[in-house]
Amino acid sequence: MRILLSLTQDDFKEMRAGVAAIVETLGWAEGARAMAYATRRQSAAILRGEGLYPEKGKQRVWFKLQFMKLVYDYLCDRRPEQAEDLFVSIARAPTLQFIGNLIPPSNRLTRDYVVNDLYREMIPKDANIVAEACPAKGNSGSMRVTRCFINEVSREIGLHPLADKLCYGDYIFWESYHPNVSFSRTQTLVDGDPICDHTVTWTE
Repeated sequence: MRILLSLTQDDFKEMRAGVAAIVETLGWAEGARAMAYATRRQSAAILRGEGLYPEKGKQRVWFKLQFMKLVYDYLCDRRPEQAEDLFVSIARAPTLQFIGNLIPPSNRLTRDYVVNDLYREMIPKDANIVAEACPAKGNSGSMRVTRCFINEVSREIGLHPLADKLCYGDYIFWESYHPNVSFSRTQTLVDGDPICDHTVTWTE
């Protein structure tokens, strides 16, 4: 039960977004069956003591990713040809909710904040990563992620082939969040690189 105690209000917001996405993607009847399938197996895994990592942040990631993996397993059993596309549709909403939990409302974003403070303030809130904010360069702010629990847990539970779909949520988020901010990344831990380099750039 320690895993359940590690969850935060933001985690529950992500899970609500995920439930809504499952229902929207699969419909009420099949969505309920998929969630029941995942819930039974998730509960059994918790009782077996799975997911009890030393880091609470990693426990939280395990709880959410394990459930998504089980929903994906359900889809692979019943709709194998569509399973990956359905997973991507389902994963999008909770992924965007997670990023949105870390970023201030778009009307608060200014060039100075984006370039100098966005990642400096975001990193302590993000329990998924070990990272450092880099000095600003021109109109860009960046961070270097040296450890990511999404990367680690997805490998451990067999979700790694789809983990890049979760990472792509950064691009989707910034495409519509603020007209003056663009996002880029040249390396990812999921792809086997030594770091994830996140950069946001202010454009007039």
